[in-house]
Amino acid sequence: MSEQPAKSLTNKKGKWIVMAGITLVVAGVISYFASPNPDGLERVSENHGFIEKAKEPSWTAWIPDYELPGIHSPFVKVGLAGIIGAVTLFGVLYALARPIARRGEAGNDGEGDHRPS
Repeated sequence: MSEQPAKSLTNKKGKWIVMAGITLVVAGVISYFASPNPDGLERVSENHGFIEKAKEPSWTAWIPDYELPGIHSPFVKVGLAGIIGAVTLFGVLYALARPIARRGEAGNDGEGDHRPS
């Protein structure tokens, strides 16, 4: 019976790895087909005349215009920007959620835990 929890844990990790892979592929491919029309913030910057400031990388705009500078292929530079965005979002959410999960694990002494083992 000691093999069942280990197998279940590996199976869960495998599912997460597959979902992460699918997410990165989708982020890399679908981002190329995003609308070329300006989003809300881009529209405001156009209306107020400071759109040119967003064309170069800065500490607030790491990937200007959702394209990696220095890469010639439009598909690759937009796809990599989508992948970097997805990985960054995952990292931020993981960093925020991990302390909350640890607090929940520390407060769980096993009482009332009715999950099958």
